[in-house]
Amino acid sequence: MPRSIFSYIHPAGSFGLPEFKDSRCALCGNLDMDCSCTECEHPVAVDGGEQRCGVRGCLEHLLDRELLARIEILDARLENLRQEAARRETPTLPCPECGEVQTVTIYNNGPYLCHGYFYAGEKHGWIRKGRY
Repeated sequence: MPRSIFSYIHPAGSFGLPEFKDSRCALCGNLDMDCSCTECEHPVAVDGGEQRCGVRGCLEHLLDRELLARIEILDARLENLRQEAARRETPTLPCPECGEVQTVTIYNNGPYLCHGYFYAGEKHGWIRKGRY
């Protein structure tokens, strides 16, 4: 599906973004239209003859050392992202009842509840249910 510089160009009658889950390259993770992988040059047998594979981002014919290098690069990226997520964690103010401090993470955006109170952020702190 072509894209303009402003948005995706939708087919007639389409009002939403196309389904992207299945349209990503298995090797680089980019959308198929933005894939930067080269076409596979590995020879394959087709109808009694031989042709090159030609699949962009082909995992089947990727050499073991190339696959290992990709895994190490992605592991390093994932570790950096996890460190950034941990850096963004913030503690709540202590609960007015028990004094428990919970951690606000990017994985669990709330609501944070404790003893009939919910945490409304640093500005408002803990608010008793029914008073909001």
